[in-house]
Amino acid sequence: MTDRQGLVFPEGFVWGTATAGHQIEGHNDASDWWRFEQEGKILDGTKSGACVDYWNRYEEDHDLMVKLGYPAFRLGVEWAKIEPEDGRIDGAAVERYRKILQSLKRHNIKICLTIYHWVLPQWFAAGGGWLRDDAVKRFLKFAELVVKEFGEYPDIWVTLNEPTVPTSAGYFAGEFPPEKSDIGAFLKATEALMRAHAACYKLIHDNVPGAPGGGPTLAGIAHAYQAVAPYGSPGLAAVFENIMAKFYAFFSFKAWDRILTAGSLPFPFLFKNLSALKDSCDFAGVNYYTRYSPRFDSSLRNQMFVDISSVPEGAETTQMGWEIFPQGFYDTLMYVWDLYKKPVFILENGIADDTDARRPSYTLEHLAKVHQAISDGADIRGYFHWSFLDNFEWKHGFSKRFGLVACDWDDPKLERRPRPSAHMYSEVVRENGITPEIVRKYAPDYAGKITPGTGA
Repeated sequence: MTDRQGLVFPEGFVWGTATAGHQIEGHNDASDWWRFEQEGKILDGTKSGACVDYWNRYEEDHDLMVKLGYPAFRLGVEWAKIEPEDGRIDGAAVERYRKILQSLKRHNIKICLTIYHWVLPQWFAAGGGWLRDDAVKRFLKFAELVVKEFGEYPDIWVTLNEPTVPTSAGYFAGEFPPEKSDIGAFLKATEALMRAHAACYKLIHDNVPGAPGGGPTLAGIAHAYQAVAPYGSPGLAAVFENIMAKFYAFFSFKAWDRILTAGSLPFPFLFKNLSALKDSCDFAGVNYYTRYSPRFDSSLRNQMFVDISSVPEGAETTQMGWEIFPQGFYDTLMYVWDLYKKPVFILENGIADDTDARRPSYTLEHLAKVHQAISDGADIRGYFHWSFLDNFEWKHGFSKRFGLVACDWDDPKLERRPRPSAHMYSEVVRENGITPEIVRKYAPDYAGKITPGTGA
């Protein structure tokens, strides 16, 4: 897979881009996140509003994907649009989603469809959200509609996106809706999401006999993975940081990995009858951006004396303040492959960079690590770059730009402007790999870092 021309990926490797419904569609006004925004809780003071209006401009965006040569697209469906009021299905929204999926098929773009990406209908959230006694039952009713209405279209199914984020940020840290800080609520919400995934996975396989065009049905979770290492403070602080690094990795992804591979969980997860979760994935879904380095800080009493946002001195960071750490991507991919021994799909990887100064080299560095993992035996089937378009970046609003394609939310025309990195990614897709010419053209600072035979 490596030759004198650079790094070549396996034949049939899936190249795509990714987004989420609430972040690009606009006017998701029956949702809990919409309410959260109206209360002025977005850091840059913005509200999602019309976003970049993918809801109405999807044909234009799909045309642009074809023009750029992007053969796959990850998107989501919004529960709040399909069921804006308890028990009332919005038929027009269902038909709009059908038209969007049909448009992707007409454009010969493979579909990766996410059923839940953090956002809930306000009526569901107001009744307790994932703490409701009937939470799994109600979610499954929505998922059943999605599967039965749209089951013929997706090539890849994602039941839940990063389920540890809405539970930890929403029910433990109090940063996302519903803004709770309660370990009991966190554990109950986690159990609900675990059971929701297992039921949704079975639902998909009971109703979808195979992928479009042949092949098996593929369903799984998009997990948030990070490289995790102690910050490295001296003295007793180092002992604390080592403990907290293990603690963070466990709650961020290792607990979910254990339940999906072994069907059981250690303390403090004492849920019973979770055997249905064992092997409830056809692939391992990886979202990777950064390394976390927990640092002891005696002033952070409300955060268990841990600064999770610290980065090692001298480390390069993105606009999100996240450390750029490609080696962690390789380590994560090998960890996931060794644990699951199932095909791996990278469902998110990207960088907030409004100038596009660092995105080309960031992307090439991380893709080289993907190639290295493949060369070392990992069965990695695809890569979806986050994101296709600039979008509403949750609590950061519109201030963080992840898009290969630029779009200013306050531009009345919402003009789509492919960045240089978008054209670079087009060439990577066309070549099915990284050539020396691509490196010299788009990321000369990266020249010489591709070593034939290792991909590193």
